[in-house]
Amino acid sequence: MLIDLHIHTTRYSGCSSIEPSELIKRAKDLCLQGVALTEHGILWPEHLISALGNEAGKGLRVFAGQEVACFSQEGRSQGEFLVFGVDRSLGSTRSAEDLIEIVHTMGGVVIAAHPYKPSRTRVGYYGLGDACTNLGLDAVELGHPDHEEGSMIYGARLLASKNIPATGGSDAHRLSAIGSYITECSGDVVSEKDLVEAIRSGQVRPLRRKGNMYVPL
Repeated sequence: MLIDLHIHTTRYSGCSSIEPSELIKRAKDLCLQGVALTEHGILWPEHLISALGNEAGKGLRVFAGQEVACFSQEGRSQGEFLVFGVDRSLGSTRSAEDLIEIVHTMGGVVIAAHPYKPSRTRVGYYGLGDACTNLGLDAVELGHPDHEEGSMIYGARLLASKNIPATGGSDAHRLSAIGSYITECSGDVVSEKDLVEAIRSGQVRPLRRKGNMYVPL
């Protein structure tokens, strides 16, 4: 099953220009089978996700996640994390360690978002970098538009050595970006519970769009 696990919309992300209805149409045009709405610290209410799922109809699943920014007790950025399998918005005020503990207690999963995204100064990373392997995360978003080729090759080797699953997501804030990087899940992911289990069990891998096809990184 092909899912874009990292998308922002105008509904709850002021930085996005993607209207939810446009997202549905674009995802279908790209032959995606699932999309995850990961607004910043905000979880879509169940009734709105259900309504959007009904609009999508057969062939396209709509999942609700969120992207949470974390900070150490000293106030230093620890990067951002994709969360699935929880029933409330988590905001962006916790440390990464606290976030992971809370989400795991609730039965959810945590993915390090774009850990190898270069910083604005091009010195170090905007995300966690190699530190993402030391937190007990469920997966790492390796496929991302802002990751350089060398970083993805290096990251793939590192994650494999640590037995940490890798995912992909477009981090789309504009319509044309949807589906640039996606996650392939083994089997049919019908529910959010299925999605959480696929990530937790490592039944996922990142793909990138190349022309009209999706290929491994």
